[in-house]
Amino acid sequence: MNKSDKKNLNVILAAGMSLIFFGFIFLLLIAGTVPDVTSMILPGLFFITGLINFYAYLAFKKSAFRLFLALTLSLYGIFSALIEYSVITVPLDKIWPVYVLVASITLVIAGRCTGKRFAVSYDFSAIVLFVLGIIFLLFSFEIIKKPLNELAFIILPFILILSGIFLVILFLQRKSILEILPEDISDELNDDKELDESE
Repeated sequence: MNKSDKKNLNVILAAGMSLIFFGFIFLLLIAGTVPDVTSMILPGLFFITGLINFYAYLAFKKSAFRLFLALTLSLYGIFSALIEYSVITVPLDKIWPVYVLVASITLVIAGRCTGKRFAVSYDFSAIVLFVLGIIFLLFSFEIIKKPLNELAFIILPFILILSGIFLVILFLQRKSILEILPEDISDELNDDKELDESE
C-alpha cells in the first residue's frame, strides 16, 4: 500500500469517526430539551476523546492500552449522556460505581488484544476494579449499611496482603514479569538473563 492510499484510508476513517460523533450529538439533542449547552460538554468530551483514541488505534499502532482508552472514554460519554438527559433516572451520586465497572470490562476486552488468554496486567486490574465497583455499588445503594470508612479499615489489610502475594508470585515467575514490563525494560532484563546463562 503506497502513502497516497494510506492517506485516503485515514481520511475515510476520520470522516467515519466525525459522522459517529455528530450522530451522537444529534441523539443528545433529540433525546429531550437541552437545559443548557454545558450539559453536553462532559459527555461530548468523553465521547470525542474516545473517538480520537479509536482513530489512533485503527490508523496507527494497535496497542491494547489505546483500545482500553477508546472503549472506556466512549462508553463514559454515552453513559454520562444517558444520566444527563434522564434516560437513566438514578442520580450520579448513587450510580457512579458503574464507571468503575465499565473500566473493568474494557480492560478485559483490551487484554484480549495482546493475543494471550490471560494478560496479567489487564486481567488482574480488571478483576480488582470489578470487585471494587460491586462493593462501591453495594454501599452506594445502601445495601451494606455499615459506613465505608469503617469497613475500609477491615478490608484494606487483606487487599494489601493479597496484592503483596500477587507481586511475589510475579517476581518468582520471571517470564510473567518480563511480559508485563514495557518492551525496553523487558529487553534489557532478557539480555541480563542470557548473560547469566552464558557465564
